[in-house]
Amino acid sequence: MTSAESQREALHHIAALRAESTAQRPTETELMARPKVVEVDHLDFSFGSRQVLYDINLDVRAGEIMVIMGGSGSGKTTLLRHLVGLMPPQPGKVKLLNKDMGSLKPNELLDLKRKIGVAFQFGALFSSMTVAENVKLPLRELTDLGEKTMDIMANLKLEVVNLSGFGGLMPAALSGGMVKRASIARAIVMDPKLLFLDEPSSGLDPVVSSALDDLILKLREAMDISVVVVSHDIDSAFKIADRITVLDQGHILAIERVEAIRNSTNERVQNLLNRRSVEAEVDPAEYLRRLTGD
Repeated sequence: MTSAESQREALHHIAALRAESTAQRPTETELMARPKVVEVDHLDFSFGSRQVLYDINLDVRAGEIMVIMGGSGSGKTTLLRHLVGLMPPQPGKVKLLNKDMGSLKPNELLDLKRKIGVAFQFGALFSSMTVAENVKLPLRELTDLGEKTMDIMANLKLEVVNLSGFGGLMPAALSGGMVKRASIARAIVMDPKLLFLDEPSSGLDPVVSSALDDLILKLREAMDISVVVVSHDIDSAFKIADRITVLDQGHILAIERVEAIRNSTNERVQNLLNRRSVEAEVDPAEYLRRLTGD
């Protein structure tokens, strides 16, 4: 895509974002008829002797917002790290955009990563760079575009996330919600097909969190992208998700539509939704073994 085409596309995105959203959640039939853009097939993973993911199977459809939920230590961040290629890929386990990440050559894997965007939990903006320089970083590292073109594209993406005029500031001058939006601007600066968001509403007040939810919905509609969100924010998940995957202790408890999750009869799902703590049963022999290291 040329710089002129990128600018026209970004202007189209801005116009679409400013328009009132009329999108409705797709029906189950409509959603399942779409091609898969993410496929996870029997994924297991351990850190040393501690297994954290058990036989994970899921898919994400084109144009879908999939929310992955779970409590602390459920394995959702580890799963996300596999999806974005931050863990060594295993052949046949994870496909993005119909490409098996574990079977790609390094240059092919890099080409695939150019088609995805990632916004990390705390923004991960470089504190020594301005907001605009942070947004331009993928363009600088992965393209041969001229400085002026990169400036224009960064400013356009900042406009998309309602941060026009803030590009010259340092990250320390931004509020928490603005840092999150700047991180999303960087994640979408190369017009990805897939967007991964790690805890986008974490640490935000309810009003700012709701506005960020609206932005995610409008980005999906305006840019025609698929979005995978890792979150523990139940209200946010119910607002934006087409489907929700619930993880618990490395196992998938459910992959369902919002209403099915809300009305689930699974006790562990309801414990998560209603924030009920559950005391883990402790085997005395196992507890002694852990203490002694035997």
